[in-house]
Amino acid sequence: MEKRQNIAIVGGGVSSVSILSHMVHNPEFGEDLTIDIYDTKRMMGRGPAYQADSRHLLINVPTEEMSLGNGHPSYREWLESNSHEPVTYTSRYLFGEYMRELMTSVEEAHDNVHLNYTLVDDIQYDSGNGRFTLHSGNEVKIYDHLFLTVGQLEYSDPYQLKGSEGYIYDPYPLIEGLSDVGSDRIGIVGSGLSAIDCIRYLSIERDVPEIHAFSRSGDMPSVRGTPTDVELSHFTYEKLESLKVNDEISLESIKELFRKELAYQNIDEALLDRRTGDTLADLRFDVGHLDEIGRLQYLIISANPIFSDVYQYLSRSDKTLFLDKYHPLIEENHSPMPLEVAEDLIKWAEAGRLHIVDGTCSIEKEDEFIVSTEEGEQYFIRTLINATGPKKDVRQDATGIIGALLNHLIIAASEFGGILVDQKRHVISPKTGTIENMFVLGSLTTGADYLSNSVQLLNRNAQKIVDQFYRQMK
Repeated sequence: MEKRQNIAIVGGGVSSVSILSHMVHNPEFGEDLTIDIYDTKRMMGRGPAYQADSRHLLINVPTEEMSLGNGHPSYREWLESNSHEPVTYTSRYLFGEYMRELMTSVEEAHDNVHLNYTLVDDIQYDSGNGRFTLHSGNEVKIYDHLFLTVGQLEYSDPYQLKGSEGYIYDPYPLIEGLSDVGSDRIGIVGSGLSAIDCIRYLSIERDVPEIHAFSRSGDMPSVRGTPTDVELSHFTYEKLESLKVNDEISLESIKELFRKELAYQNIDEALLDRRTGDTLADLRFDVGHLDEIGRLQYLIISANPIFSDVYQYLSRSDKTLFLDKYHPLIEENHSPMPLEVAEDLIKWAEAGRLHIVDGTCSIEKEDEFIVSTEEGEQYFIRTLINATGPKKDVRQDATGIIGALLNHLIIAASEFGGILVDQKRHVISPKTGTIENMFVLGSLTTGADYLSNSVQLLNRNAQKIVDQFYRQMK
């Protein structure tokens, strides 16, 4: 490298830790690179998913699959060395401790790596010299390269209730967001992993006697089945690569290979569409068929890295069809809940402590919240907790750094979620075109990377980005 290169990593979660780790462990890393990472002290090395919170919020991935590699101790080794029992599913808080320790150890080992415990307020890009100007508090710095790893967008608010008395718009961290919740007529909007977090916290730590969970569909994630080693025979990189024509792969050919793989693995295709609309019945079915469900889930998990890459070669119409028709079937099996979590939900539902209400069509605020369903039922709720998860359309997040980047036309929304990036995860600016010294990783690339927010895939994609960065530097 001819001169010192200044690098900014904006965001301090899994993507940031992975980028930093691969960056400093690359043979090309040296004193001619300076790396600054920006995030709040609370989020640095953790990100929203692994922030300090209740120990009852469990990772839905087994401990053995949650390591970052690169010469660092595995998550299991770290747990054992820190006197924590390496149970199958640990708390998200503990994994956050593991990541934070990795990040701080990298800073301590390298004088040219700095953790800046502050948010970036604004970013400007000069296409003439290819440099970025970062504004953070009262400081302004110039960078040659930018890695955007800010993670999830702000919380969605589907019923436009933000600001209403008794409405908890963003409950995280639960130990703070739900600390003042009473015990009478509590409702949760949503039925996904965030809703399950809230249910567990209120039931276990607050001993709330009765909770209603409202959603449009009522569907919850599936239950993680028996772990299974899967060796793919048909759904492989080589076979999918052979189907590429004019830089596209048809959805029909992908479906054909996947069906062949299901048959080869002796998996009943009907399991993909097993939901009945009765959430409790669906949970009980999964609990009673752990071996069959496990084979399907671990096939999907094994195929995910391949499809995450192949996804970029779908045409617009095929991608639209896939997201509408097939994505829901895959998503519910991709991040299943631990068995112990499902057993608790069933137990609380049978005891009358948990009511899962689907078909929600409207929620209005008068003296209380009035929740109406498609069947004409109404529920009167005193405290309503929003657990619908973050927004997916960046145009709906006008706050913070995302809003600033949109305003400067540095980034643009992708119709499939996140922002526009090329296949190397460079930003595609609507004003200046591809920005080759600006990389993106995490939830902002959902339009290009399919279901790639797991620790394993984020780490893998971070390796690709860092390799590309060093190639460009030569």
